[in-house]
Amino acid sequence: MMNLKKTILSLLLLLMTVPAILHAEQITVAAGAGYKRPLMEIAALYEKRTGNHIDAVFGNMQQILSQTETSGKVSVVFGEKSFLNRSTLVFSSFHPVGKGTLVLVWRKGLKLKRLEEIRGKEVQRLGMPDPEKAIYGQAATEYLKKSGLRAVVSDKLMTLSTVPQVSAYLVSGEIDAGFINITDAIGIREKTGGMLRVPQNLYSPIDIQAAVIREFEKKTEVTDFLRFLKRRECAKILRHYGL
Repeated sequence: MMNLKKTILSLLLLLMTVPAILHAEQITVAAGAGYKRPLMEIAALYEKRTGNHIDAVFGNMQQILSQTETSGKVSVVFGEKSFLNRSTLVFSSFHPVGKGTLVLVWRKGLKLKRLEEIRGKEVQRLGMPDPEKAIYGQAATEYLKKSGLRAVVSDKLMTLSTVPQVSAYLVSGEIDAGFINITDAIGIREKTGGMLRVPQNLYSPIDIQAAVIREFEKKTEVTDFLRFLKRRECAKILRHYGL
């Protein structure tokens, strides 16, 4: 008799969860790999608050844009607005997320006080994201050109695929210094030697937006997520990561 009561109780509890499962919504968002940390925190908070699930895809922006176009599943893309506008994707709207900041980060055991010190012998290997695939690679290229450092550091410059790959090389000590975004730099600051901001007048402004793919703009789960993105809790996460 006791076992029967337990079985009935278990079935009732299961039935109570079915409506929640049936009504849970799911969306797919895509973003440049340099924004993985804040977006994963926001996604986790969103799921906790709403019970709705977010599938997140990260990579260099060329990969993201290609995957978005071929999959037909991505509803929101996070990236730099001018970079997004150069793609063949059609967006219905743009929603401001923040301003990107380029920084120079160096490995533990190294101490730099000025950006110009990348020309010195202490920095033998200097990393940057691929400018063809990542906005921060473009920004780093622009800075090196405008500062007159490009020719001086060209022999030590290593082009890597994404911001997180540069970060991983910094943490492992495979490179001495590297250009990444402040968002990723904050995420790895305990594992690196320090960072310096690159003057914003030496590279084009980086305007990070959440862009909605056309035909997804009226879906309830998308509008709900965009509304959630404006909440104070999300703004706090974005500020923490320098956005």
